[in-house]
Amino acid sequence: MKFPLTKKFNKFIIWTLIGVVVLVGVNTIIPAPRHTPKTTNKIQGIWLTHVGNNFLSYTGQTDNVFHQLSGLNFNRIYVDVYNGGTTYPSNYSLKNNWITLPFTDPLKAAIKEGERQGLKIYAWYEHGMMLHLNSKFAKQHPNWLLKTSTGEKAIDQHLWLNPNHPDVQQYFINLFTEVAKNYPNLYGIQLDDHWGIPTQFGNHARVMTELTRKIYQAVKKINPNLIISLSPNSPSFSYRKYSQNWLYWIRQGLIDEVIVQIYRKTSQEVINTLRSSGLREASYYVPVAVGIYSGEFYRPKPINELNKQIEIAQNNGYGYSLFCWESTYSPFRRLKPEHKEAFVKTYLSIKKLFFNLINFL
Repeated sequence: MKFPLTKKFNKFIIWTLIGVVVLVGVNTIIPAPRHTPKTTNKIQGIWLTHVGNNFLSYTGQTDNVFHQLSGLNFNRIYVDVYNGGTTYPSNYSLKNNWITLPFTDPLKAAIKEGERQGLKIYAWYEHGMMLHLNSKFAKQHPNWLLKTSTGEKAIDQHLWLNPNHPDVQQYFINLFTEVAKNYPNLYGIQLDDHWGIPTQFGNHARVMTELTRKIYQAVKKINPNLIISLSPNSPSFSYRKYSQNWLYWIRQGLIDEVIVQIYRKTSQEVINTLRSSGLREASYYVPVAVGIYSGEFYRPKPINELNKQIEIAQNNGYGYSLFCWESTYSPFRRLKPEHKEAFVKTYLSIKKLFFNLINFL
């Protein structure tokens, strides 16, 4: 497979891939030393997308990266396990085979290495009620999908599951209780702004509250210590756009931790948004943190600006969580955008060849 790359950069890709193979071997023989972050009662977290987590798992670098994060005194990692299907084996959800290689379990690997580095690992269900437009799961369950009053199914370029449907409710109860049973050392489950329904489908605030209650109670029966975390937008936006009445959920004791997404370009915008973030009220009930955006994969936010926003969160008495590892600390941060794109294309091409080989065998 050919890409429009220079001869010089072709060599870069080849040597990078050779380096990955060497790193896998070295890391298998010489794991990173154990480490424990400095003790704090504040959330100091970072999100790891399904792409990043799977990449680290395949290359054997989970341990080294978690050691680095532990050394930087992060104490929580929110590992994306649900985007186009699960990244771990499930009896209820289809697996995301485009990202996850056969015979692998990146969540299991993250929990194992997280324990070695003193990190609390959460299973982050990024897509929540949302499905891709070409979702195989949606095609299998067309009657589970919502429609607007005009018959539209796609909002925000995604399909949405109907929280009123009994089978949808049971699906999520099964999904979350399964992960609670199968991963007893998992520290928490995280839902986010997609754990809601666009209001173009009508107001679903009441049914989302009741579904959250059912899931919370079912999970706690299996593991009372498993944390149910939520990462929403500000209360008014969440309710107005996605029928997500999360401050009420907290007052009802249905959420154990909240990280409000305050994804802003500048420090002043973060300061302005804090006033309406709901964090102050939420902090009376549960641990809270500011979700900080570290920029796009191809255009990361300057470190100085990132540090300013972290300082603002801390000065207000809140914890923080960075979105995400790939644009903050990954080795790709320093590459030029065109080099990042070429590497991703090459990586996906190799994965495709691997899948074809597996299917052939």
